[in-house]
Amino acid sequence: MSRIFTLGLAVALMAPATAEVPKEIRDRGVAATVRVTNGADDTGGSAIVIARRGGHAYVLTAQHVVPKSDTVEIRTIRGKPVKAEVLARSAQLDLAVLRFAASDLPTPVPLAAAGAVPEGVISVGWEEGATPKARAEEVKGKVRLRRPGEATPVLCWEAARAPAAGRSGGPLVDQSGRLVGIASGHDGTGGYYVHIDEIHTFLRANALRWLAEDEH
Repeated sequence: MSRIFTLGLAVALMAPATAEVPKEIRDRGVAATVRVTNGADDTGGSAIVIARRGGHAYVLTAQHVVPKSDTVEIRTIRGKPVKAEVLARSAQLDLAVLRFAASDLPTPVPLAAAGAVPEGVISVGWEEGATPKARAEEVKGKVRLRRPGEATPVLCWEAARAPAAGRSGGPLVDQSGRLVGIASGHDGTGGYYVHIDEIHTFLRANALRWLAEDEH
């Protein structure tokens, strides 16, 4: 899990997200969360299937999970490992989109609308390479962060606890079953998830806006 730091910029606080996420939403989030492995050095993290079309699944993750590789290995909760290609990445936003083909594709987790405010959330990830797990999170608010070496800060959700190892790139899902963030880093105590507004910006910039609008 990447370590990132706040800049002391304004934080828009809100009431903690405490509403319970239904079991069917938790199960769907777990089934759609895949493991990403870079074959060259055996590093990786988690990712979430956000769309499927023509026998392919489209996956969103953190850029630092796939910093240099053009192809990586994807493992779903039910299937065997398959190869995936990196379609787009942004080091500044810490986001990347991957695509893989499989005969048994997970049901996607759709994106929330830009500006959505979650009332209850879970994070999902493959901790230390084990099968993916969902856990309830407390969202404290929004904050702008600057990653090392990047000039422009990024809007993120701040969570009360840091993601465990292996959960980088995994989703933050609200109680309606929509994606609101991607696990990006921590400051030693709290966790940070790239905000849904930044995700929409990233997809538009890479001609992938249809991934947010697809009917799945």
